[in-house]
Amino acid sequence: MFRQISKIISPKSEFSKNFFILFKGTMIAQIIPMLLMPVLTRMYSPDDFGVLELFVSVTTILGSIANLRYELSIVLPDRKEDAWNIMSLGFLIAFVLSIILQILIGFFADTIAGLLNNSQIKFWLYFVPITVFLQGAYNMLSYYNTREKSYKNISSASIWRASTRTGTQIGLGFLSKTPIGLIVGQIIGYLVSIFPLMSKIKLKLFIKKTSWSNMKMQAKRYVDFPKYQMPATLANVLAVNLVSVLISMLYNVTQVGYYSLSNRILGLPSAVIGTSMQNVYYKEAHEQMKKYGHAKEVFWSTLKKLSLMAIPIIVVIFFLGEWLFALVFGEEWRIAGYYAKILIPLIMIRFVTAPLSISLSVFEKQKVALYWQIGLLVLTLLVFGIVKIFDWDMISFMILLSSVLSLYYLYFLYLLYRVVARKL
Repeated sequence: MFRQISKIISPKSEFSKNFFILFKGTMIAQIIPMLLMPVLTRMYSPDDFGVLELFVSVTTILGSIANLRYELSIVLPDRKEDAWNIMSLGFLIAFVLSIILQILIGFFADTIAGLLNNSQIKFWLYFVPITVFLQGAYNMLSYYNTREKSYKNISSASIWRASTRTGTQIGLGFLSKTPIGLIVGQIIGYLVSIFPLMSKIKLKLFIKKTSWSNMKMQAKRYVDFPKYQMPATLANVLAVNLVSVLISMLYNVTQVGYYSLSNRILGLPSAVIGTSMQNVYYKEAHEQMKKYGHAKEVFWSTLKKLSLMAIPIIVVIFFLGEWLFALVFGEEWRIAGYYAKILIPLIMIRFVTAPLSISLSVFEKQKVALYWQIGLLVLTLLVFGIVKIFDWDMISFMILLSSVLSLYYLYFLYLLYRVVARKL
């Protein structure tokens, strides 16, 4: 098995070479916080991590639509000038959104904190708009570098983001045993990661070639992305990140902390491998689609690779999850290992499907993405509704959530194949 995995990441073909570049950068970016996580879990309490998770959930939900999903269209135009105007459009949208958010938070901070069942989060809500703007800028620049096949820049950005975030969190952790270090580190990480992504842009030429008329033209040309992809993305991100918010509402911020650690550790493979695979798969699938009219070959190849990588992770977590979490992060976090065991089927099927889901953008099937994501959100809310009505405990909720959504993601894989095969 391990010999097969090593073959997957061996940089022989162009696909594998590009994947390997991203994989190395992302791997380093994930190893840094992973190695230092045992330090963080002994510096900060489950409550502190719970507050961080609430902040990250809110910013992730809003950041996912910071550019109205126009960033996905950057790789599509033949002319670089058109791609630049899409970028300018995305930056403008993110800026306007951040201003609107700042105004709304000024009026409703108390209400939002009350809904989240946590008073500590109120102060940090005022940092949401700047974080959302930084996420929007990062998204636009990252996809532009994907267009230019500047995978080294993307890798470098990932490393800088991880190292500055974790370094700040540890440094401030010595000064204050509060969530301040965790959240400030999160913000600074995004800020620093933008700079490596800007190296491919000739700023003077970029400004010269940007025009309001071209921005409007590109906005109309790719209007399906905000029309269909944005609601679909929002529904997906809500379904994933709303879990932490609703756990806080139904239980408490401590449970959010346990859930966040288990979810973060299980999400490492997706962050390390999935993101890198998606960037490369997106470009390759687009090229195959233009050449052959379908992308079945690269779809099946990528699916097999991801599935093979998931197997050893499932085995380790299922048999050793609780023991590993207690050993690595401290006895206080043993329950997070138990949560990880429950969530492993869901997280691994997400790991497999997430990179392939970009197929819907390649084939401009935004409507399919919208309907499926709405279904995901409805199922998530349905699970919470059942838990609320019958007053189930945290364990029962997680078992039900993992079972229902795992089956739904399997159905999603079937839909994706029909799309790349031009049968849908």
